[in-house]
Amino acid sequence: MSSAPIATSAERHGAALSRAVARLRSEPRPRLRLICFPHVGAGAAVFRTWISHLPPEVDLYAVRAPGRENRVTEPLATNGHVLLEALAPDLEPLLEVPFVIVGHCSGSVLAYEYARMLRAVAGPEPVELVLSSAEGPKVRKLEDPPLHRLGGATLLERVVAYGGMAPQVLDDPQLMSMYERILRADYQAVETLSYSPGPALEIPLTVLGGRRDEFVSPESMAAWSAETTGRFSLRLLDGPHFILAEAGVEIGLIAERLVGGAV
Repeated sequence: MSSAPIATSAERHGAALSRAVARLRSEPRPRLRLICFPHVGAGAAVFRTWISHLPPEVDLYAVRAPGRENRVTEPLATNGHVLLEALAPDLEPLLEVPFVIVGHCSGSVLAYEYARMLRAVAGPEPVELVLSSAEGPKVRKLEDPPLHRLGGATLLERVVAYGGMAPQVLDDPQLMSMYERILRADYQAVETLSYSPGPALEIPLTVLGGRRDEFVSPESMAAWSAETTGRFSLRLLDGPHFILAEAGVEIGLIAERLVGGAV
């Protein structure tokens, strides 16, 4: 009888488990899997820049919300809890090996709530939760009016200021119209999402932020420490609010640490 490990269902399903989950990097026998939630307006492809920073035996998957990439014709999601409930069955096959949940910027809201959802149903829990450039739940304050209620041009200009969209979009009316719809829906999903009550998580939690972030202070990022009884770490990188590129190296180091610790 062969002693080779049995392939997980995620490995058997090929390039992607569903339209809602993108398989960006796959290893034959992964020792660790990253499950990433992108910032508002973005698709799964934004995490491809992280691939070169990952050590061997680490998978990279990303959530793809309706309205972008191969889901461009689907109705946009405006309710965060409904979006997570719809994603749960698509993400379940990924939880067969040790995994890390990653939330980038506003995606941190969904990533954290997904971690709480797994705990609530006594499902597999991540070996670590990694969030970025976001306020802790206890100090989170929505703008007045919230971003999803801003006028189209004002909303897009704000996202450009955050660093999450190229300024050239503002010069193209067709692109502006397309991105406005997606951004407004995405912001509504995260701004109207209420964090689930209950005891703190018990898993390690790492928060990444930019030293030059003009929108989220180190103190409000440090407030995430109240959300876990496990190890907490705040890492400030040399970057602004939007640190997708800068975070790649740090994500690679986190993955290397976890693989080296035989998770």
